[in-house]
Amino acid sequence: MVWQPTPYTLPLLVAAFASFAFAAYAIWNRARGDRRLVWSFVAVTVASGLWSLAYAAQLSAATLAGSLLWNRFVWIGAAALTVAWPAFVFAYVDWTAWFRPARIAALGLVPATVVGAVLLAGPDPIFYQSPSLADANGYRVVEFLPTPALGAFIAYTYAVNLGTFGVLGYAALANDGLFRRQAALLLIAGVAPMAAGVAGIAGLLGPRFVDHTPVTFAATSGILGWVVFRYRLLDLSPIALETVFANLSDGVVVVDDDGRVVDLNTPARRLFPSAAVGSDVETAFERAPAIAELVSAGDDRTANETNRAPGSGMENDLRVTVGDGSDSWFLTVAAHPISTAGAGVGFGTQSDEEAVAESDGTVLLFRDITERETLQRRYRALIEKSPNVIAVCGTDGLLRYVSPSIERLLGHSPVAIEGRPVIDLVHPDDRPAAQRAFERAFETGEPETLDHRIVHADGSWRRFETVVECLFDDTEELVITATDVTESRRYEQRLQVLNRVLRHDLKNDTNVIAGYADLLRDHVDDEGEEYLDVIDRKVGTLTHLSDQAREIDVALHSDDARAEIDLSVLVERLCESLTSSFPESTVTVSTPDEAVVRADELLESAIRNVLENAVVHNDRDQPIVEVSVDRADEGYRVAVADNGPGIPPIERTVFSEARETALEHASGLGLWLVHWIVAESGGRVDIHTREPTGTLVSMWLPAGGDGAATPTEPNGAEATASSSR
Repeated sequence: MVWQPTPYTLPLLVAAFASFAFAAYAIWNRARGDRRLVWSFVAVTVASGLWSLAYAAQLSAATLAGSLLWNRFVWIGAAALTVAWPAFVFAYVDWTAWFRPARIAALGLVPATVVGAVLLAGPDPIFYQSPSLADANGYRVVEFLPTPALGAFIAYTYAVNLGTFGVLGYAALANDGLFRRQAALLLIAGVAPMAAGVAGIAGLLGPRFVDHTPVTFAATSGILGWVVFRYRLLDLSPIALETVFANLSDGVVVVDDDGRVVDLNTPARRLFPSAAVGSDVETAFERAPAIAELVSAGDDRTANETNRAPGSGMENDLRVTVGDGSDSWFLTVAAHPISTAGAGVGFGTQSDEEAVAESDGTVLLFRDITERETLQRRYRALIEKSPNVIAVCGTDGLLRYVSPSIERLLGHSPVAIEGRPVIDLVHPDDRPAAQRAFERAFETGEPETLDHRIVHADGSWRRFETVVECLFDDTEELVITATDVTESRRYEQRLQVLNRVLRHDLKNDTNVIAGYADLLRDHVDDEGEEYLDVIDRKVGTLTHLSDQAREIDVALHSDDARAEIDLSVLVERLCESLTSSFPESTVTVSTPDEAVVRADELLESAIRNVLENAVVHNDRDQPIVEVSVDRADEGYRVAVADNGPGIPPIERTVFSEARETALEHASGLGLWLVHWIVAESGGRVDIHTREPTGTLVSMWLPAGGDGAATPTEPNGAEATASSSR
C-alpha cells in the first residue's frame, strides 16, 4: 500500500497511543475503582484510540481503495464511542438505571446497525456518494457527497453528546472542590472534539473533508490524563462518595483544601447542625473546635498522637466531646487527606510529607462512641468503687490488671502488683488450693470459689473469699473477684462463741435457781410461796428463751435444707400437743386431706411458736385458738386466730423492718424465729388485728410436689377436721 505524509498523522498517532495507554492503565488498576466506571472508561479509550489510529491510516493512504478500507475501521471506532461515552458519563454520575440490559441495547441499536452496514456493504454507498481523491495542500483526501444516512447518524451522535454534556454540566454545578473540577474537565474533554468536528465541517479549520474530531483527541488526551492522575478519576468519584454516604451509619464530612465543607451525610448533620455545604470548618465545628484545628493542622497523625482516645482501640483517632451534661456525645474523628501523591505516574513514590502538602482536601470520619464510652465509664466506676478487689490474670499466671480498691483494702499499689504472679500474695499454706482452683477455672471454664488469706502491705494476713472465672469464652484470661471477709468472720466467730456460752451458762444458772427455789419451799410461809412461784415462772421463761435461742442458732446456720411437709398432718399434731399442754384452751382445727408444701425443716418450730403465743400471751380465762390450712395462690396458707389482747405494734416491726434496737425490742425471740424460718422457706408472714380483740397470724408457704401446678381454692371435696379441746 502506498502512503503519504499529512500534517494530521502525528497528532492522530499521539492520540491513539495515549488512548490505548489509558486503557491499559485502567485495566491494570481495575480493582481500584467502581467496576462500571472502570470498564466504561476502558471502552471510551479503546474506541477513541481505534478511531484515531484508523483515521491516521485513512489520511496516510495514497489510494482511494486504501482510504476506503481504513475508513471502515473509522466507523467502527466512531460507532463504539457513541455507546461508550454516554455509558461512561452515566457510570460517573452513578445513573445505575442506564446499565440495565434493555437500555444498553437501545443505546447501542443505532451504532450496531451502522457497524453492521459498514462491514457488510462498506461506507460507499451507505454514507458516501461518488467518493474520490482530491488534492488538499500537498496531500490527497477523500471527497464525497454525503448521503441522508450520514446526516442522520451525525445528528444522532450530536444529540447523544449534547445529552451527556448536560449531565456533566449538572454534576460540575452540583458538586464542589475536587469533584467539580473532575466534572468540568470531563465536560471540556467531551465538548472540544465535537466543537472541532463542527468547525471542520464548516471549513473553519482547513479542508472541509478532514474530520478534526479524532485529531482533537491528541489535545483532550492531556486533559484526560490530568483528570485520571491529578484528580484520581478512577479512585475518587461522586459514585464512591454517594455510596459511602448512603451506607455509612457514621458521620462523614468532606472538606476541600480551602477549609470549606464540600459535602456531608445525614449522621454528620445530626451531630453538627451548624455544618452545611460551603461553610468553613470553624463555623461547621463550632461545638468542637479541636476538629477545626485538626483540619487546619493538615497532618492528622501529628494531631492525633496528642489526642488519643485511651482504651478506645482507635489510637490514631482524635477524641472529642460534643455538647454538655446529659446531652453530650462522645466521638472519635479520623482525618484522611485526599492526597495527590504520585500524580502523573500513579506509583506513589512521593513521601508522606509531600502527599500531605499536595492534599486536595480532607475526609473526616466521625464515629459515635457515646454508648461504648458510657458503658466503659460505668464499668470503670463500678470496678474502682467496688468494695472487692477485681483483677485479671492470664494463662501465664501473671496479673494483667488490678482494681484500685486493692490499695484501700490491702495497702498495695495496683502498679506494683500488676505483672506479678497471682499467687505471690497468697498465704503459703493456701497456695496449693489456690493454684488448683486457677487451673480448674482455665480447664473447665466454670467459676471456682476459694477461701484463702492474702498478705497486707503491713505484713498482716487478711481473709478473702474469691471467685475465679473466665473473662470471655474467646480469651485466655481469668477475672478474679476477691471479697475481704476478715471482719465478718471475726464477728461471726465471736457471735457463735457468745451464743454458745450464753445459752450454756443461762441454762445452767436457771437450773441452779430452780433447784434452790425448790429447797426454799420447805423454809418459807404461804406468803413466800407466792414469790417462789414468780421465780419458777421466770425460770421457765428463761429456759424457754434458751431453747428458742438454740433453735434460732440452728435456723441461721442451717444449710437451707428444704423438705416436702404435709401441713395437714403437722398442724393436727401440733394442735393436739397444744391442747395437752394447755387444757384450759379451746383449739379448733380445719385442714384439707393433704397440703404438701416445700419448706425449711424447722417449719415445725415456727408453727409451734405461733400456736403457743396464741395461748401463753392470751389474757382471757378461756383462750380460744382457731387454726386453718387453706389453698391460696400457688401454695397453702396456715391461719392462726386467737381472742387474746393482740400483738403490740412494736412487736410487728419484726416483719416490716426486720431490726431491733435498744429502744425498740421484741419481748421474745418467737416472732424472729417465725419470720426467719418462713422467709427461708420462700414464704411470707402477715399479722392482722381482729375486732373486737385478738390476732390473726397468716403464714403462706409454696406448694410442693404436684401441688404447685394446679392452684385451687378449698372446696367441699376437701375433708375438714374440726375438734374442740
